[in-house]
Order: sequence, then structure tokens, then C-alpha cells
Amino acid sequence: MRAVIFDMDGVLFEGHNFWLDLHRRFGGDASEALELLARYVESDYDVLAEKIVGELWRGKSAEPYFELVAERRYQPGAREAVAALRARDIRTAIVTAGPDLLAERAQRELGVDLVRANGVEIREGRLTGESKVVVRDSEKGVIGLEVLNELGVDPAEAASVGDGDADAHLARLVGMPIAYDSSSETLLEVARHRLRHGELGRIPEIVGADPIAQ
Repeated sequence: MRAVIFDMDGVLFEGHNFWLDLHRRFGGDASEALELLARYVESDYDVLAEKIVGELWRGKSAEPYFELVAERRYQPGAREAVAALRARDIRTAIVTAGPDLLAERAQRELGVDLVRANGVEIREGRLTGESKVVVRDSEKGVIGLEVLNELGVDPAEAASVGDGDADAHLARLVGMPIAYDSSSETLLEVARHRLRHGELGRIPEIVGADPIAQ
């Protein structure tokens, strides 16, 4: 393996849905957001973004967003796993429908090579209601292939690490699909390796790098 593409929420960071947690932080009704997710997350992600970011969050202070980005904690072994991969010249990337600010934080702190994520427009400390959609759940495979092409790595020489249904789109296209702390039957069906919570440290060994020292 020459590259590993990570999902972010629930894989590199604790917490399974940053945007839902932010909606709660804004004082929003979680059931309303979940209903919109169920209706649009796979069928029309742009409509989902418009209804949540454009209608429910327009004008909200950006402070809760910045605070949540800063508060998010890495999964056990995340730092060590990425460091071990980099030490063996295995490229790393994040492809996520989560927030670009959090993905960029991981890129800075862990040394991830490339990130693709979504964002919200902020002006004068408030959300304008405009969203920046780069990764749609139904197109994670397409974006993953674009990232691998930019890294110069054939999909057969790449691994993916995910936890949800959307991650199965990319898992079907790479040589080493890995499910991490996942309850998604769709992903588990295609994964060659199934890791439990706290087992990110096994990834370097799985893809051929040196195992992390215990």
C-alpha cells in the first residue's frame, strides 16, 4: 500500500457527526436535523446543505463552530498511526463530509498530505448561510479517486479507513478497505479488515508499515 485515505468523524476524531453536534450547540432541534439527514444525505446533499446551513444556521455566531473544532479529540492511536505511515513514505489523506476547519487542523497537527472536506462561509463572525460543498456522501468514491490521482497512487495500492455507509463507496474501489469501529453492514460487507475502537494503531501493520511500538 502506498496511500491511506481516512474518513474523519468517528475515525480520526471522536464523535460521529460534527455537523449534528454543531446543530445542537446552536440550540437546534436534533430530531429536525436527523429527519433532513435521512431524507437528503444520499439523494441530494446540496439541498440538505441549503436547508440546514442556509435556513437554520444563517446569521448564527461562528463562535460555537470554532469552539467545537478546537474541542474535538483524536481517536486513540490516531497521531501515532499517521506518524508511522508517514515514516514509511505512505501518503495520507482525509476525505470527509465533515468540516474543512477540522480537517485542516488534522492536516497541520498530524501532517496529513491532502484533505477534502466541506465548509460554511463566515463573515464578520457570523454564518452567512452559504455552504461550501466539496464532498457529498454519495460521491466519496469519486473524490477519493481524485485524491489518489493527485497523490500519484493507483487505487489498488491504496487503503481506506471508514466507519459509515458513505465510506463503502470508496472502500469498493481501493485495494485495502478497512472498517473502523463500524456498525455499517454496507461497509462491513466490503471491508477486508474490521477494527474495534482504539485499534487505529494496527493500521500501519495492516498496510505494510512497521507496527506501532507498544
